[in-house]
Amino acid sequence: MRYLTALFAVIALAAGGWGWQQHRRAGDLDFTQHRMALLEAENTRLQTALDAQVKAGARAYEAAERRPIEEAITRIRGLDFSHPVTYDSLSRAGIKKVIEQKLSEQYSDEDFKNIATGLSAFGLLDPGYPLKQKYIDLLGEQIAAFYDQHQHKLFMFEDASLRNSQNRVVLAHELTHALQDQNFGLLKMPLEIKNNDDLAVATSALIEGDATLAMSDFMMKNITMQSLTDSLSGMVSQSMDQIQKSPRYLREMLMFPYLYGQKFCMALKTRGGYAAISEAFKNPPTSSAQILHPEKYLAEPREEPVRVNFADTTANGKKPLADNVLGEMGIRIFLEKWGQAATAADSASGWRGDRYLVFGDGPDTELAWKTVWNSREDAEKFLRALMDTLELRYGFKDSDWTTQNNAVYDIQTKNRVIHVTCGGGSRPDDGASIILIDATTAVWKDSLLQKFGTNGQN
Repeated sequence: MRYLTALFAVIALAAGGWGWQQHRRAGDLDFTQHRMALLEAENTRLQTALDAQVKAGARAYEAAERRPIEEAITRIRGLDFSHPVTYDSLSRAGIKKVIEQKLSEQYSDEDFKNIATGLSAFGLLDPGYPLKQKYIDLLGEQIAAFYDQHQHKLFMFEDASLRNSQNRVVLAHELTHALQDQNFGLLKMPLEIKNNDDLAVATSALIEGDATLAMSDFMMKNITMQSLTDSLSGMVSQSMDQIQKSPRYLREMLMFPYLYGQKFCMALKTRGGYAAISEAFKNPPTSSAQILHPEKYLAEPREEPVRVNFADTTANGKKPLADNVLGEMGIRIFLEKWGQAATAADSASGWRGDRYLVFGDGPDTELAWKTVWNSREDAEKFLRALMDTLELRYGFKDSDWTTQNNAVYDIQTKNRVIHVTCGGGSRPDDGASIILIDATTAVWKDSLLQKFGTNGQN
């Protein structure tokens, strides 16, 4: 027992030593962990301070780099800033959020739905197309910077460093918008009008065409091998997924203000330099026809669109979901969409005015559309293209039409009842016009024809 007691004592002493060693090790571990926590906190503090210094340095660099671009664009445009430009930066997600917010301020979800319904009546969008979300996705993918005329602020993508020449060119474009806003007031212009898309896109073409032309001049004055490399790199790396998936109408109308707007502004510049473009802001273009054909804008007197009026826009006791103007460019896209690519531009070139009303929802829409033409010849040219388009869209044959006096055409199938009238005299004021009624039933056709046909015109 004495040996056992001694053994237990030795074991107890050994266990006590082991326990003390573990306690000491635990203490050492706690101390080490505490030191590590302090080091990590200090590292975080230093990294935060370093990031702040880097960001401050980057902001100072960007601010310094913006100044010569601002000065260059004022020389190009012949305009001055009345006060400093306000800048802000956003993440890609932040850009989408701001776009969504701005769209929601201007258009309700119901507005977007009705716009889509109106375009679907022409087959330009599929029924139920989620126009608002697709528009946000499309713009959010493409935009590297934008000027907000409501906040009078220029936003840039936070990763868009001005060390990259392409971003400097983009900034020159947006600074032109800031100049336009400070000198002419962009909020005064009909960019957000809801019942005349053609007027809105013509206005946008002046604004974007001016900025694109100034941007091009800035790029040519500052071209270097590095800028060419940056531009090529940007073109290769830019995401085009959303725009490639978009319906043709959205793609074409998104690009119209930039491509055709630049050509329009170049025509003005050729006649009177940038001063002529500045004068145009006092009397902006009013139709896509004037953008496509600058000579119509420059003519004396200027060729203005004819406003199509109806005494009352209700039919069968219902108000239209869409009440809008397609315009020459919209008609081009409509004809091209349905197989008239070779002749669409020529068939639409005599456009002088139009207005469409759409009733119903989804695939079962009722359409009343009146177009006005410069001459009887222009009206008949469009009539032939329109009838070919309807035949291709709905699978009709030329022999399916019933004709009255070569001026009234009717066709009825299981799903559609269509009436086309070529009316009036030889000029717009004589009623050189085409009326299309595209309905689901004879009842709707008769109702639309009575209200918006020959007898229902103002």
